[in-house]
Amino acid sequence: MDAYIHTMIATGSLAAAYYFGKYFEKHIFGKEIIENAVGNILESLEKDGFIATGFDKDGDKELIPVSELIAKALREAKETP
Repeated sequence: MDAYIHTMIATGSLAAAYYFGKYFEKHIFGKEIIENAVGNILESLEKDGFIATGFDKDGDKELIPVSELIAKALREAKETP
């Protein structure tokens, strides 16, 4: 095997490995890992009482603004004798 063929095989192998890694990072590992990490963080923040969440009309979890929680608490406090 001469130097040119060896160089083409090595370069082709490196390029194939690069694009193979980019594909798996984007389509398989990347999205799944990020979704799990964000989900775990939000669940632990909610469990510890740092954030409030609710479900929207589609059934997806959404954050509830603090201003809504305060307004609801004030309305309930006024209604209670």
